[in-house]
Amino acid sequence: MGRVLEAIFCRPLQLILLLVMFPALAIAVVLVLPRSYETTASLWALRRYEVIGATGPETNLQATPAETQATALSELLQSRTFALKVASQTQLASTLDAHTRSDPLLRDDALFTEISKHVLVRAVGYNLFTITYDNQSAQIAQQVVESVIDNYSQQSQQFSIAEAQYLLQSYQGQLVKAQQDAASAAAAEAHYLTNHPDLAHQVLTSGPDYAATLDPAYGLLHSQTKQAQATVENLQSLIASLNQEISAQGTGTNSLFKVIDAPSVGTQPVSRMKSFLIGGAIGLVAALVSCSALVIIQVRRNRAVYTPLDLQKITTLPVLAQLPRLGQEGITALLPSAASGELLPGRDGVPS
Repeated sequence: MGRVLEAIFCRPLQLILLLVMFPALAIAVVLVLPRSYETTASLWALRRYEVIGATGPETNLQATPAETQATALSELLQSRTFALKVASQTQLASTLDAHTRSDPLLRDDALFTEISKHVLVRAVGYNLFTITYDNQSAQIAQQVVESVIDNYSQQSQQFSIAEAQYLLQSYQGQLVKAQQDAASAAAAEAHYLTNHPDLAHQVLTSGPDYAATLDPAYGLLHSQTKQAQATVENLQSLIASLNQEISAQGTGTNSLFKVIDAPSVGTQPVSRMKSFLIGGAIGLVAALVSCSALVIIQVRRNRAVYTPLDLQKITTLPVLAQLPRLGQEGITALLPSAASGELLPGRDGVPS
């Protein structure tokens, strides 16, 4: 511990210089970076964002309409196709360097990263949510936010009812087969009654259910007919319900959200206070690491002997005697000439 304190107090100016230099350098770097301009659009969620599935509209009933739409849009921005579609409608590619623009793969990767990481969607109220993006060009920032709104309005409805449309096609195919099965079952039952006139008369007088109890073979045919008809009715009910839910979703953006504050070109650059704080913190961490490294180097280079243990590290000779640590009064008592300043105390109080 003594060696560390000695290394620190012997070079205070160097350590202070490091502590000041690195944060100042980091802040200077932030100062020379180009300013960014932010564009924000405010949207009003008219209803929850729901995905129509086999069990009906699926949504988080605990979330607000703004939260469901903000979540849906945030997830869309993480998809490569959606992000690149947004970027293709803007001049965002012009902000990339020439090497990145010349390579289609690198360009698409850079555009996807820029859109997915820096376009922020937040729910700020029960119905209100915002879309925010900042760029060195105020015009491009506005273009990106407008493109996000436009693509969200075009694709959100498609994704919402995509599963419903797939189910609708599946149910319609099943309905055709179920109707054929029902027709076959009804024909088989009618043919059996044609061959058994007495049973047919019983059906007319007492009903098919009673007649089924009299003839097990007819009972089986009648139950198959009823089951086939129930399947047809169930599929028709599912198809009608899906069509009703798809119609309830509406078409166009007016049924999902309404733009309250349209994105505009920013005139004031984004405050750099956060960047200054981050840069200063990084510089301070670098300064502390540098100071620690300097202290460690000085301690490792210090070959002075302070204790018998230090002496044993460099020689195997035994320690026969050890001078006690003397204060100023002890030195004056032993060496009167030290009082007149002829001898000055050295390290650990030993006169030099």
